[in-house]
Amino acid sequence: MTSPTPPPGWHPDPSEPGLIRYWDGNQWTEHTQPTTGPTAEETAPTEATAPGQPERTGVPRVVKIIGAIVAAFIVIGVIGALFADDETSDDSQAAAPSTTMSVAVQRTSTPAPATTTPPATTTMQPTTTTPAAAAPPAPATYSSDPRCAPADQSLVDLVASGFTESGLSLANGTVIDVGNYTYVGGTTIDAAGREENRSDVWVVADGTVYSSTGGARNTTNWPRASSELNISPGDPDVQAVDACVVDLTR
Repeated sequence: MTSPTPPPGWHPDPSEPGLIRYWDGNQWTEHTQPTTGPTAEETAPTEATAPGQPERTGVPRVVKIIGAIVAAFIVIGVIGALFADDETSDDSQAAAPSTTMSVAVQRTSTPAPATTTPPATTTMQPTTTTPAAAAPPAPATYSSDPRCAPADQSLVDLVASGFTESGLSLANGTVIDVGNYTYVGGTTIDAAGREENRSDVWVVADGTVYSSTGGARNTTNWPRASSELNISPGDPDVQAVDACVVDLTR
């Protein structure tokens, strides 16, 4: 009597004890595995275990049990974390004022970052100095006689043209006009700029110069006023001009 053909699946290998071999329903295939693998009842013929395809090894039952336990612990941990989040949320809301104050204090005490500004580049512009114009000499003031006035330069040059020594010049030129006479006084200066005579007086009449005082007679070649005009060195107008020149040299 012929024994029934086993259904396709994994069965004890008839030629190799300790192994199971895959029966495709007609013949034994070359696919084997240890007897600890799944039996014919546990592993149904599927696409993965069909002949001609890579062999699939069943997952041991112990591994499945351990996986279920681990999954249970994960679920418990997730539930516990949810409750913990709710409690933490309540605690955070209660402690919100103090946390805000702490942050505010920290922000207040934190110094602002220093900002370094590069020094500005200054371009020096050349300075052009314009020489100041020479101020004109202040007019002479006469306290001795209000009639005294500064002499015109052309009149001073006329008197100085009669100096007998070279290098002499006339400074502090002063005049008093009386009728047809002009009394001219001045300080005689030598070539080195030193004072030769502090004050001398000349009299000009009709464009001609006459020497009056002793210094005027000694330093110029003009005729004497005392002999030509009958004006002596002691004449009041001669003395007035002389005093005005002396005031200017003080």
